[in-house]
Order: sequence, then C-alpha cells, then structure tokens
Amino acid sequence: MKTFARLIRRYVLAAVGISLLLVALALAAFVWIGVRFGLQWQEQFAFSYSEIADHLQRTGEGDFSFDEKDADAWLKGYAWAMVLDDDGQVVWQYQLPEALNHPYTASEIAVFSRWYLQDYPVFCQVRDYGLLVLGMPQNSIWKYNFWTYPQLIEWIFYRGGTLILGILLMILVLCMVFSWRGTRSLRTVSDGMDALAEGRTVKLSTRGFAGELAEKLNRTSEQIRYRNEIIARRDTARTNWIAGVSHDIRTPLSLILGWSEQLHRDASLPEPVRKKAAGIQTQSERIRSLIEDLNLTSKLQYGAQPLRRTPVHGGPLLRKLVADFCNGPLAAGCEVTLAMDPEAEGASLLVDEALLGRALDNLLGNSVRHNAGPVHCGVTATGKSRMLCITVTDDGVGFPPGVLTALQKGEQGDNTPHILGLHVVEQIVQAHGGSVTFCQNEPVGSKVILKLPTQ
Repeated sequence: MKTFARLIRRYVLAAVGISLLLVALALAAFVWIGVRFGLQWQEQFAFSYSEIADHLQRTGEGDFSFDEKDADAWLKGYAWAMVLDDDGQVVWQYQLPEALNHPYTASEIAVFSRWYLQDYPVFCQVRDYGLLVLGMPQNSIWKYNFWTYPQLIEWIFYRGGTLILGILLMILVLCMVFSWRGTRSLRTVSDGMDALAEGRTVKLSTRGFAGELAEKLNRTSEQIRYRNEIIARRDTARTNWIAGVSHDIRTPLSLILGWSEQLHRDASLPEPVRKKAAGIQTQSERIRSLIEDLNLTSKLQYGAQPLRRTPVHGGPLLRKLVADFCNGPLAAGCEVTLAMDPEAEGASLLVDEALLGRALDNLLGNSVRHNAGPVHCGVTATGKSRMLCITVTDDGVGFPPGVLTALQKGEQGDNTPHILGLHVVEQIVQAHGGSVTFCQNEPVGSKVILKLPTQ
C-alpha cells in the first residue's frame, strides 16, 4: 500500500510542478514575444508618432519642417503623413497617396482617428499647428476598439494575485482529492497483491478506479490456487507411493537379509555358495539404504522430516559419528582419519545428530562403494567466522564428470547419474542452514565441504 500511495503522491506532485512550470514558461514566452516585437518595432520605426509630432514645426510663413533631421529620417517606416487644419484641409503632407489628398469632414476625421483610413492604420496627434496624421503600411498592425469599467481594471491590478493564487490552490486541492480517491481504490489491489505474495488466494471487488486490475488479480489468484492444488495432489500421491512401496519391500527384504546371513554363516555349505550369499546380503543392505534415502529425501523435500535439534560441541559429535561409521559393515573397505583444530573442537552447534550421522555415513559410504580397492578417507574440521567447516576427502577415482556436473549445477534429467545419497547429504545440511560444495580432490579423489552455522 505504501508503494501505491508513494506512486500517486509523486504523480500529483509532478502534475502540480509541471502545471506551475508551464504557467511560468507561458509568462516567460509572453514577455519574450513582447520584447522581441518591441525590438522589431524599433528597428522598423525610428521614432514614435508623439516624438514626430513634437519635432514637426510650422514657420511664420505657414511652411512645415523638422528640426535636427529631415523628414525621411523622422518618418522612417511610416507610409505617409499629413497635417489637417481646423477646417479639415490638408496643409502639409509627406508621400500622401493621391486618393487621400482631399479635405476631410469632422465625421471622417472622427472615424479614421480611431482605426483606419482606407486600410491604412493611422495614429493622430493634436498640436498647435493642427492635427498630425501618420499612416502606417497596410496590414502592418491591427487596431481594435477596447473599453472596460475602471473598477474592473483596478480589481485586476489589486486582486489579480489573489485570484491566481486561489486558482492554483484549487488545482492543488483537486489533485489531492483525486489522488486520495485513487489511493483508496488501489488499497484493495495492494492488499490483494500482499496476499498473493504470501501464498494466499484473494477475491477482490471489481468496482471502482482499479476494477480492471482487481479482476486480473482475481484470475491470477484462481490460476495459482488451481496449480497449487494440482501440485499438492501430485506431491501427496508421490509421497504415498514412496511410503507404500517402501513398506511393501521392507518385509521381503528383511527375509532376504536374514536368509542370506544364515547361508553365509552356514559352515556346511561350499565356499562359493557362502560367497554368493554374502554378495546377496551386501546388495540387500544397499537396497535397504537406497529405500531409506528415498524416504528421507521425500520427507526433507516437503518438510515432513522434523529436525530434533540438540546442543552439541563439534569435537565430541564428529568423533562419535566417525566411530559409528567405523563400527559399520562398510568400514572394512576404507581407512578413516579425523583431524580438528581447537575452534572446531569447541564449536557449539544445534543439530539433529541422527541426520548429520546419516549425511557423514552417506559420504564415507559413497567413497567405499565407488572405489575398487581399500580407500583412505579423511575428515577434517575447522572453525571460522561462526561456521564449522567439515571436509570429507578420499584418494579414490573421484567423482565422474556427469555426477560432478549434476551436483554442482543441480540439473536433473533423463540421463542424470544416480546421486540420491549425495542429494540427501545436501538436503540435510541445507535443512540445518548450511551449504555443501562437491569438487575433485587434489591430486586424486573426491572432496565434499560441509558448512554448518555455529551458535
């Protein structure tokens, strides 16, 4: 909701700012245009009509002349000029068209003195020598009659600033009202988006300013609900299938293990038969381990495996886990060494010992099962920056390229090698808030680095 409110507030402030900027630019443009045309007027007309009237003089003999400059200089830019006496007679003229050179009545003078004389814009000045009429080029300017009440002019001058301020304030109020209505309409949409982000479904009202957006969110929510339902059904079916198959296999597998162990220990049987029985027992143990890994990875993936965390120290925990593996059936195929620094020895952890034991057992067992001869495995622990780093190495053939690619990139496909046991290791460590790195050991063998947070 804060995002929408901030967005609309910025929009309103931007709209107000742009409006004020446009008003300022318009005023500046008017001023610039006025100055521009004023300069052009000065370039076209050397003197104003009042200056010309002041410098035109009549001698005692009735002749007219200009002081300081000649007529061409004073009347630069004007089309013509004439002076009328009280009877309307032309007593002086400058480049006056023939059609205009005639006496004028009082009514004719009253008409052209305000606007035009035969399409010539004219300006008039009254002096002692008569009425000076200056004609400008046709279509050079427009002249219109304008009148108003003096009270209106006074009100505009004295109250105009207040009027403009009131209009701007009204614009601001209207913008704030519209922004408030828009924010209120978007509140429902914002709440719906928050609900979708939290994984909940929504059913929003489609009325108001954001009705179309609310409708789209409703459709999105329905699609998410439908897909989540399909995923939940699929995961439930998968979990039930794994649990059912594991349960159905467990009983016959127990019988196979028991009978193969009896045959292996039966001294009356020939040695080749006893070796085959031992092989059956080993492969059956491997099948049981795979079933346990399959059940465990399924539970870890869907959060069905509770972590029974207990506070422990790194040294005693690792010694116990390594000792448990050395007492198991796979220890005959390897030699395991354990080394720790003082920080790892006293590192305080909050972990599920059984799950960490399973992770270490899978790593060491993987080294034994995938190397032909006896292999040396090393477990090294170091403590640094509130992390316990456990490194498991061997001197065997190392990870096959396809396995290492699948472990490092996490890519799964039809041709992905079997990495269920190592995937379980990764899940267990990640469930404890740690990380796993798989790589090759130098100069030979494989290396796995487990990092667990300490207390």
